Amino acid sequence: MITFAAILTALRANPAPSPGGVNANSYADEVASALANADSELGGDLVYELECNLCHLRGDGSQSPLFYGLADIAAERRPPLSAEQYLYEATLYPGLHLVEGYSNSMPDTYADRLTQQEVGHIIAFMLTFTDA
Repeated sequence: MITFAAILTALRANPAPSPGGVNANSYADEVASALANADSELGGDLVYELECNLCHLRGDGSQSPLFYGLADIAAERRPPLSAEQYLYEATLYPGLHLVEGYSNSMPDTYADRLTQQEVGHIIAFMLTFTDA
């Protein structure tokens, strides 16, 4: 069984791909492991505990991208990454690829602060935000 600590060690040894260096396999193993048994309700609890909701669920979206409709656009945000891969990267490496019009104001400590399962819960929660 791969532990989150082992993944962190590997990520530190092999940092996140450069903005142009992603491919369809980027983060694939990490995302699959993180999403195994992911629970969107637990992800929602974490979003409120970490206060992500203050910027991503409240207001008019001028401070940071809102979660509303995120599941529908995440797969198209950074091809060839899937929605899950993009959300993984955006959560753990928020400054790597900024959405146009926004500054890099998100904490960049989640790779050290969250377990792999917690990241999966948060991704599962974000994927519940569809336009439908």
